[in-house]
Amino acid sequence: MKRFLAGLFASIMLCAALSTQAQMDSIPFLLRGHLILHATINDTVDCDIIYDTGAADLFGVDSVWLSHSQWKPQHLGYANAGGGAGRTLIRIVMDQTKVHVGSVEEQYIIVPIFQLRDVVSCHIDGIMGIKNIDKYPFEINFEHNYLKQYKTGVPNTNGYVKLPIKYENNRIYIQAETCIGGKTIKGWYLMDTGSGGTVDFTAQTTEQYQLDAIPGKRYFTDVLQMGLGDKKQEAVVDMLSDWIVIGNDTIKRNPISYIPEGTGAFGTASYMGVIGNIIWSNYNIIIDARNQTLYLRRFKPQNALSPTYGYSFRNRTDIGRGWIVSSLERESDAVNAGMALGDTIITVNGRNVKDYTWEEEYHIDEQPSQVLEIIDADGQEKRITLESKMRW
Repeated sequence: MKRFLAGLFASIMLCAALSTQAQMDSIPFLLRGHLILHATINDTVDCDIIYDTGAADLFGVDSVWLSHSQWKPQHLGYANAGGGAGRTLIRIVMDQTKVHVGSVEEQYIIVPIFQLRDVVSCHIDGIMGIKNIDKYPFEINFEHNYLKQYKTGVPNTNGYVKLPIKYENNRIYIQAETCIGGKTIKGWYLMDTGSGGTVDFTAQTTEQYQLDAIPGKRYFTDVLQMGLGDKKQEAVVDMLSDWIVIGNDTIKRNPISYIPEGTGAFGTASYMGVIGNIIWSNYNIIIDARNQTLYLRRFKPQNALSPTYGYSFRNRTDIGRGWIVSSLERESDAVNAGMALGDTIITVNGRNVKDYTWEEEYHIDEQPSQVLEIIDADGQEKRITLESKMRW
């Protein structure tokens, strides 16, 4: 499930109390591949949103959520929007809109309406970018799961490594190196907390560095709606890196992806690729965009590689019966057993998927085996038994 928590724009009420190490005006987040925040629109409407550093300074909402919410905008229009999967025509709210996230209040004159849940899941109602990050230092603390904007005082950077960044057009770029099969790809990468992956290279980098020609094991995976945009399906290639270096820290033997025919943010770009939360969640981060500086501190060892099933899904029980198969590794056991993109998973190990909590759903791929009851696009029922396997 965790493999393809897509990069959206590379274009919950939380029950747990914050650690005492977090200050009072910090904003708690829930890490589910993405950073999930609780927000309030116009002081009355609650929603759960993704915090996405790749999404510039926008605030957008999901179309299905909006149609069922108590928010009834008065003025609507249309706009052309770009994302991780190209561009598309969308509706927009043209009312002055106030959004509260913790102690932060932002005003928006345009709110895009996306088919966001087609990219993520029914747990997500909206998305917020990094508006005004250049005004104050900003902390993303993965150790204790909070964000903090330092309007007063200064963050404690003891034990952090100071790194140069480029802050351009409300996006953050950081220098990094990735080595695959002895070939090093060094340059600027987009910092993208809207991605639940590791490193995803653009089509331009794929061609420039001839990633298809690098010897070694690779897996081809088809993905439905990898990001916001008009490209409905992508082919993604996974390989195992030799190492990834950010600053003075090295992450060894971590899977990376490249997208040979990527569009939008994964097409032609000024950066090599995007770095997502599987990498960032190892660190605490302080961003000083005004001074083009980022502070980084590693707080946990690298996670060991784990077995997978060769597919992932998106929960669409809000509009349907189950979990939709959204990515599928070619020639995998799942394919050989009869699974197809767009299939609806109804039960896992005899339990209806509607009865799984979000926590249980998120960790479903950690079960050593799965018996799946599935309905295909023609309404035919299938029963598939799978065992998780190591890829590398």
